[in-house]
Amino acid sequence: MKKNISSKIVFASLITSTLLLSGCGESTSKAKVIEEKPKVEASVKEEVKKEETVTVYNKYDGVVYDAFKDAAKIGPENKYMLIVFGTNTDPYTDRLKADIKNSEALSNKIKNDFSSYYLKAHENLRHKLFHEGEYMDVDTKTMISIYGIQATPTLIFTDKNGKAVIVVPGYMPTEQFIATMKFMEAGEWKGKDRKNGEVYEALRDFYIKNGISVKQAKDS
Repeated sequence: MKKNISSKIVFASLITSTLLLSGCGESTSKAKVIEEKPKVEASVKEEVKKEETVTVYNKYDGVVYDAFKDAAKIGPENKYMLIVFGTNTDPYTDRLKADIKNSEALSNKIKNDFSSYYLKAHENLRHKLFHEGEYMDVDTKTMISIYGIQATPTLIFTDKNGKAVIVVPGYMPTEQFIATMKFMEAGEWKGKDRKNGEVYEALRDFYIKNGISVKQAKDS
């Protein structure tokens, strides 16, 4: 899914580019009817064609219920928080879910070390979101706007107060995913500004220090 919603994550593009991957004898009225009919039919056929070509990826949906908390109430709960926005029509979201399913280290860290939530960007559900010390009522569409979601999957890592520290618009491989959570736990982002890119530069340095490639990967 691609949405141009906000410019909030313009600085997050630094990590995307360096760390990640990712359409005359008849009366006037009668002639008009004859001309318009084929256009209407073509439009309907085009819509049907679009619907028929949509692929649904739900093979790994079980991991959402196993590794992530119920998204009806979203808050840090004295941990760092992870929020993942995905859809069932996006192959990269499916790939991310497959990684979580196939990596015990990744799934355990998501489940046990972070307060982790998965939101279906294509479903507008109600949530209670922890914000500035209290829970507020929002829907999925509002959260997409708040975090400036432009693509799925998007991964958001927050501090223990629910403030976004890292926003990753795109698929993140398992090794980098785990390293990013360790970076959060190490606190090497503290005192650095996300909006001017300082946090992402520190994350890049953390990757290099831990032997993780930061070259942009090609789509597979």
